[in-house]
Amino acid sequence: MSASSRAVCVTSSVTLRRTLRRAFHAAGTQVEFADAVSGTDPVDAVVVIDQPTYATLGNDDRDALGKGRALIVMGASLEDDLVVDAMRRERWNHVIRDAEDPDDAELVVTSVKLTSGDIFGLEKYLAWGVKVNDANVQSYEAKREALLAVTASARDAGARRPTIARIESVVDELLMNAMYDAPAVASGTAPVTPNRISDQVGDSEATLRWASDGRYFAVSVEDRYGALAKDVILDHLQRARLERGRPRASPQNGGAGLGLYFILSSVTRFIANVVPGERTEVVCLFDLKQGGRDSDTCARSLHVFRT
Repeated sequence: MSASSRAVCVTSSVTLRRTLRRAFHAAGTQVEFADAVSGTDPVDAVVVIDQPTYATLGNDDRDALGKGRALIVMGASLEDDLVVDAMRRERWNHVIRDAEDPDDAELVVTSVKLTSGDIFGLEKYLAWGVKVNDANVQSYEAKREALLAVTASARDAGARRPTIARIESVVDELLMNAMYDAPAVASGTAPVTPNRISDQVGDSEATLRWASDGRYFAVSVEDRYGALAKDVILDHLQRARLERGRPRASPQNGGAGLGLYFILSSVTRFIANVVPGERTEVVCLFDLKQGGRDSDTCARSLHVFRT
C-alpha cells in the first residue's frame, strides 16, 4: 500500500475499531490501530480518533496528528462549542457525531475522497444507479422553478412534510449563497440582489442537483468561485448560538452566514467540496427515515474537503 492509502485509527473502542476496519478495507485503505498517539506514524495518513481520546491528548500528540493527510474525529457534536473551537484551532475538517454505530458508507466515501482527490459529486453519498436531476439557475425566476421541482421530487420520494419544508428552505439558501454571496466574497464587494424576479445575476450561474436512494434525499449546489472557507462556516455557527438563534447580519459577509447556520441546523450531513478560487460544491443529505420527534438540532456530520 502507498502512503496515500493508509489510515491510522487511535481508539480503544472495540466496536469502533470493528466498524473502521470494515470501512477502510472496503475503501482499499490499509488501517493501523493504536490506543495512543505515541508509536503511530500519522504522516500523510488519514487519521481517525474518537473524541474522548482526543480530549486527553497533550499539545505534542495533537501536533503529531496534524501531520496526517486529514483528521476525522468520531463522537464529536457540532452542538458543543468546545468541538467547534477545536475545529478552528486544530486540523479538524471532518466530524462524525456517532461513534458507536457510524454509517460504514460515510466512512468509505470520506476515505476514498481523501486519498483519491476526487471530491465532487453527490452520487458518492447515494446508492449506485440513482437518477440525478439537475438545473442551471441564473435568475430569481429560475430559482423559483427549481424549488418547485425539488420539492415535488422530495414528495415523490416519500419525504414527510417537515422534511420537505427543510429541503425547500435549504435549497433556497444554498442557491442564494451561490448566486449572490459567493460572487461578492470572491470580488470583495457587497452582494447584489435583483430588482425583478426575471433579472439574471450577471454570469453567476449556480448548478443545482438532487436525487434520492430511498434512505437519503440529497441536494447539491455548485458555484465557480471556490470562496467558501471552513472558518466562515464555524464563525456563523458560533455567532448564531451567541445571538440565540437570531443572528444579526454581518456587514463583512453580507448576511451569508445566516443561511449557513440555518442549513447546518436543518440537514443530516453537510459536505463542502472546495477548490479555492475555482469551484465550491455544497452537498446536503436529509434522512428520509427520521421522524419529526427524532429531528436533530444540528447536522450529525460535517466534512470540508479542499484540494
